Amino acid sequence: MFLVLNLPLFGRMKKYIISIVAGLLILAFSYLISNLILNLNKDEESLVSESSKLVKVIKVKNSINPINLSVDGRLKSKNRINLYSEVTGILNFNNNTFVEGNSFKKNNIIFSVNSNEFHSSVKQARSELQNLIASVLPDLKIDFSDNFKNWESYFKNFDVNKSVSELPDSNSEKEKYYIVGRGIQSAYYKVKSLEERLNKYFMFAPFNGSLIDVKINEGTMVTPGMLLGSFISDDNFELTVNIPSKYVSDILINEEININLNGTDYRGFIKRINKNIDRISQTVGVHIEFKNNRLKDGMYVKTKIPLRINKEGFSISRSNLINDSFVYVAEPNNTVGIRNVKIIYYDEDSVIVSGLENNTSLISSYIPGIYKGMKIKISN
Repeated sequence: MFLVLNLPLFGRMKKYIISIVAGLLILAFSYLISNLILNLNKDEESLVSESSKLVKVIKVKNSINPINLSVDGRLKSKNRINLYSEVTGILNFNNNTFVEGNSFKKNNIIFSVNSNEFHSSVKQARSELQNLIASVLPDLKIDFSDNFKNWESYFKNFDVNKSVSELPDSNSEKEKYYIVGRGIQSAYYKVKSLEERLNKYFMFAPFNGSLIDVKINEGTMVTPGMLLGSFISDDNFELTVNIPSKYVSDILINEEININLNGTDYRGFIKRINKNIDRISQTVGVHIEFKNNRLKDGMYVKTKIPLRINKEGFSISRSNLINDSFVYVAEPNNTVGIRNVKIIYYDEDSVIVSGLENNTSLISSYIPGIYKGMKIKISN
C-alpha cells in the first residue's frame, strides 16, 4: 500500500507555518523595542525628578534687625490761616500785591482797606482827648503840682496823627478821682478802641509766607466776614501719617526723620502723636515737622519711621513664609522639614521672624509640590 502525498496541500501548510512564525518574531521584536523606549522615558523622568529637587538654602543668623516703618503722605504748611475782612470798604490798590504766589515777610502789610473816613474819626477823638487834657492843666498845676510836669510833658508830646500813649500815673487817690471825674480816662479808652478798630483796616503778615487761593481782586468792596484768601508759611511744613496702633509705643517724640527728593535730603522731627485710635482703621496719627523753604505745600513724599523694636530675629523674603506661620528647611538627612515661626514685622518685600535656630538651612528656592520628607539635594 502506498502513501500518496497531496503536494498542493503540503505547500499551503508550509506557507501558513512560516506566516505564524514571522508574526511571532515581529511581536517579540516590538515588545523588546517598546520596553527599551519605556526604560528610556523612565530614565528621563528620573533625571527630571532629580533636577526639580535641587534647592537653594540660606543659613539662619539671628540678630537685632533695624525696623523702619514705610509711610507716605502730602506735606501741609504748618502755619495756615484764612484771611477775612473785619471792616467794610474798598480793597486798596497796592500794585497788585494781593495775588496768589506773592510772598510777605512777617509784619508786612498783606492788604489794606480804604480807611480815610474812619481815620478822620480817630483823629477827631484824639483831638477831643487833647482838649480835655488842656482844660485841666491849670487845676493840675495848682492842686497836684507834684505831678504837673508829667501831665504837661504828655500834653506837649501829644500828636493827633499818632497813636496815643498811656496816660501818666496818678500820685494820689484824689488826683485819680479828679482825672476820672473830668472824663479824661473815658476819652482815652474811647480813642484806644477806635485805634484798635483802625488796625483792622490793615492785614499784617503774622509770619513769613505766601498767598494762596485768593478770592477777590484789589479795588473790590469787602464786608465783615468775607473770605479774601489764605496765607501759608513758606518754610514750615508738617507731614501727617497713620501707623498701626500696635507700633505707637515703639516711636519716640523728636525722633529724626529724613525724606529724599531729587537727590536732596530734608531733615524733620516727630513732634506729636495722637492720643486717640481711629476706630475703623485702628491707626494712630503721627505728625512730622520739616523746616525748609525749598519744600512746597501739597508735595507728596515717602519716608521711613524707625521703630524701637529690640527683638532678635531673622529677615526672610515674604515668598518663603507659608501661611504666615511656618517655613521649609533642609534637614541634615537631605529631606524637607518644617519649622514654625513667629512674625516680628512685615516690610514691603521681607518679613522678620523669630523661632529659627542659628545655622538652620532655610530653603529659599521654589519647589513645585514640596512636602515634608521630600528628598532634596542642596545646590552649591
